[in-house]
Amino acid sequence: MKLGFKSVLFFTVLVSGVFLIWLRLIDVQLLRGKEYDQLAENNRFYTLPIKAQRGIIFDRYGKPLVKNIAHYSLVADQNSLFSNTSIINREEALFRIATGSGLVVKEAAREYLYPALSPVLGYVGEVTAEELKTRIDLKPHTKLGKLGIEKFFDQTLHGVDGKEVFEINATSKKQRRVEEVPARAGTDLISTLDPELSQVAWEALGAQKGAVIISNATNGEILTMVTKPSFDANLFVADETDPARESDRKQALSELFADSNQPFFNRAIAGAYPPGSVFKLVTAFAGLENQQIDASTQILDEGVLKIDNFEFKSWYYWNFGKTEGYMDLVKAIARSNDIYFYKVAEWVGADNLAQMAKQFGFGDYENIEIGPESRGLIPTPKWKEETIGEKWYLGNTYHMGIGQGDVLTSPLQINGMIQAIANEGVWCQPKLVGMTETNCHGLGLKPENLQLVLSGMLEVCSPGGTAFPFFERNDELVADIGNPEAAIDAGAIACKTGTAEFGAADERGYRPTHGWFVGYLKPRHHTENFPTKIAITVLVESDDLDKSKEGSYDATPVAKTIVDYIESR
Repeated sequence: MKLGFKSVLFFTVLVSGVFLIWLRLIDVQLLRGKEYDQLAENNRFYTLPIKAQRGIIFDRYGKPLVKNIAHYSLVADQNSLFSNTSIINREEALFRIATGSGLVVKEAAREYLYPALSPVLGYVGEVTAEELKTRIDLKPHTKLGKLGIEKFFDQTLHGVDGKEVFEINATSKKQRRVEEVPARAGTDLISTLDPELSQVAWEALGAQKGAVIISNATNGEILTMVTKPSFDANLFVADETDPARESDRKQALSELFADSNQPFFNRAIAGAYPPGSVFKLVTAFAGLENQQIDASTQILDEGVLKIDNFEFKSWYYWNFGKTEGYMDLVKAIARSNDIYFYKVAEWVGADNLAQMAKQFGFGDYENIEIGPESRGLIPTPKWKEETIGEKWYLGNTYHMGIGQGDVLTSPLQINGMIQAIANEGVWCQPKLVGMTETNCHGLGLKPENLQLVLSGMLEVCSPGGTAFPFFERNDELVADIGNPEAAIDAGAIACKTGTAEFGAADERGYRPTHGWFVGYLKPRHHTENFPTKIAITVLVESDDLDKSKEGSYDATPVAKTIVDYIESR
């Protein structure tokens, strides 16, 4: 009996199907049986993470700078792994928990108690796609420190997440809990910060752009680091229990990101500014240590130095048409005399001047725990030839000697300079967290040179100097006590002001200016755990409303407000 074509085709398909099924069974049962068995076993279990409690950041007095606050969600079906949830407030959450009328899930969020410290503390946010690519240890929805101390010490603060493992059925319903691993809370940090002092500094800046840094002059601990304009880290904490407030939060955050004034830019550490006359302290030390000047060196101020067809005027002559006659170093520092420091820079030379600047930490990173930092710039003849392709001229040395030209520094570097002078020539790496190592080293400055520069700095804050808000404080103390250190011990303040030009000149030849103040003192009254000697740095930027910010009139009053607060609390 012959089979027809259709019958043959049917028989062939049937045999082929059976053969393929047989091959698949061999693959599933024999070749990959263990693999599929493991997958099936895994599908019976589901792991839920238990978030670790983030460590708290405390101030130098042991009080919290941040809190962990609870956000609550109500689970619609507590037996399902993928149940919908709804945000509820604290009152409802406590009621549900107390009455057993629903499964409440609690998730911690940060609350920042001192918004003025937001750029230093940073904030916490959800991991991004880019971060997931670069760190294999991270999982979606993990929350990380995004800035400041929160970011630098993230692994310390984060802790170790725990987990709950459930057996589930085919519809993803929980059957039973088979394992629970508790989370380990993150480690708390003790910072060096003084939040109330920081708030005073923040308010003292007012509406001005700028930065204030206050440090412990004996070890580099940062008490205050504020920058303006800035942001409130609490804006990164969502609160969906109040739709109107959440809408306002998102709007405020959107405006911050669009703000041309760069509120997320930490001017205190990342800004690079010409230091102006505060750099004359470096020039003074370069002249003294290289034996080009001493206490008796006199230089005649005639208002202007002429080199070929170029004129280099002093600020006093430029603004008032007056000269100041013969100047020694103490008077030159007190009056911030440009002519004196032009000549000292010339005698020292650009390379020696740059070397002294680098001894003080300029032109390099301070390696504070947070970032990013600006290295600034200390130019040299070699740098100019290699970078700009131009020869170095004597005029470049003059400009460098008064902190102008291509010289750029950060407020943090400037604070390091004043800290080292206050600490008898010992520079300390700045730090924000007490548990980090104190790193200090001597600059090799001669004690007699430190005393001479200190005498000039005392005169800056005394009648006849440039920091007039402190004249009354220093008048009797400096006049009656001949020894500089004794005057400091009695409460006098040693300081230097600076007004630094930058940018293009207007039609009258004037350039915009920033204002600087640096100083140190031993507070006459202070609270427990407050340093016995502090270094203060104030930077005030020019803005569209006032392009001529000055050290004497704009930066020094900020410092005066801060000092008055310290001695009144």
